[in-house]
Amino acid sequence: MKMLNELRKKLNADDVIVPPVPRKDFWTDENHFNLQEDPLESFAGAELLGRLPSKKSVDVEDSILGIGFETLDRNTFDPQRMIPFLAESGVKFARCQTGLMRCEKTPGQYDFRWLDEVVDPLSAVGIETWFSLSFGHPVHTPAAKYEEAWNKANGKLVPGWARGWVGETPLYHGEKGMNAWKAYVRALCRHFRGRVRYFEIWNEPETFWTHCGDPLHEMSLEEKAKDYVDFVARTAEVIRSELPDAQIIADVAQTGTAYIKALGKYHLADVIDIFSYHFYGPVPEEFLEARIANLRANLIPSDPSGKIRIWQGESGRASGKSGLFSFPTEMAQAKYLTRRYLSDLVCGAELSSFFTVTDFLCYYPDGRDQYYGVIDAKNNCGKLAYYAMQGMAWLFDGLKNAPDNFCAFRPEAWQSFESRLPYRVEAHSFRRKGKPVFAFWIPEHVELSATTMRGSIYMQMDESENFRHPVVIDPIRRNIWLLKEGVARTTFEGGNFLGTLRIRHFPVTDCPLFLADASILE
Repeated sequence: MKMLNELRKKLNADDVIVPPVPRKDFWTDENHFNLQEDPLESFAGAELLGRLPSKKSVDVEDSILGIGFETLDRNTFDPQRMIPFLAESGVKFARCQTGLMRCEKTPGQYDFRWLDEVVDPLSAVGIETWFSLSFGHPVHTPAAKYEEAWNKANGKLVPGWARGWVGETPLYHGEKGMNAWKAYVRALCRHFRGRVRYFEIWNEPETFWTHCGDPLHEMSLEEKAKDYVDFVARTAEVIRSELPDAQIIADVAQTGTAYIKALGKYHLADVIDIFSYHFYGPVPEEFLEARIANLRANLIPSDPSGKIRIWQGESGRASGKSGLFSFPTEMAQAKYLTRRYLSDLVCGAELSSFFTVTDFLCYYPDGRDQYYGVIDAKNNCGKLAYYAMQGMAWLFDGLKNAPDNFCAFRPEAWQSFESRLPYRVEAHSFRRKGKPVFAFWIPEHVELSATTMRGSIYMQMDESENFRHPVVIDPIRRNIWLLKEGVARTTFEGGNFLGTLRIRHFPVTDCPLFLADASILE
């Protein structure tokens, strides 16, 4: 009881949540939660213990969580305004596109000061930057389509793709183009020696892979893949000549494609250390295990030892107006973020990056804004996804898969003769710094508000790990609930879950809920 009382004081202190710009009405404004019920408020076996704490990034010891710092090569936001937010976020990695065009405004002269202003401040707050080496240059990879876009702008906003010469590939501009590219990569490596160790070669090559401004539609996916492998090999050779310990990353925009099969055929794994996938679907869990298995299986011909590491390098959800989404909200974005990070961890990804840090104001040629950021750029404050990210960062510090433990969900009348499809629940076992943690959620489309489902949850762990004071952690609402004595009982009757800890009538929704012992909060 003394321990619980001390936790109550700690978790209800004024400084539990320390956003750079406080939003005092945030936690009482139902609009942020899309009017979706708090599943634990109607669970008679729980009482509110307090708020989930947060950790500064510099204090997080071990985590896969990353954030996107993309498109700075196109001057889309001021990175210095983001540093105070990220210092309090708990994330450990930031992905930054370098952009040849911005680094070499005068041919043969490189200005990396704008990248210094990303790498060094992030490092100071405990976040490691990894580079995505990307895109073309008006001098070295000339293309009429881009030049026309600049000329048509006539003082107005230049489209983002033209602003950064996005996709124009040095490989198709002869030795002159490749020599300029390699000189830039060499200079970048020398400048950031000792500060950057991860180098991704190109961004979404099967999509942003062009010649003279036109997508290479006449080429097959296999031909594009062969050329990409060649481009990666030649670029990696330059990087490793300057930085022998550098980690080389290749990536794709889509999983489960013939393009990936071709990458394996042309032995991509021989020249990389890490393979990064991107995934923007409305259901973060959709076929994810099969997607990752497919990636690994197609890299095996040239990676029999399984040395290639898997990252999720770019994936996100907008919280506001977008032609891609039917009902974008802050709640949908927060659900996507929490489930994205969780699903990637479950599938063995060693890094999971959320796109992106901030909204991009006046991003599109017609002046519209882009709303993928966890920071509201207009009001300079965190969205619900930012606070959810803080909660996940605390949870993910030291969180590892624990397949030796087990958990499961069953609907109330599980033996009834009825469809099981409506009762699909993700249930996964972890340990955080040696203490068991279990997670449950419904893998529904994030823009829908799933009805709370009730049933029995089962958790099996070593006897020495059994919960004395079970708590439920809600990372989106940042609530911690204490389960009353007797709510969680060990089952000794016959059946598949003999000897597991069972909680009956437990509410599961499309927002992940974590169960652990209260000692995890000490």
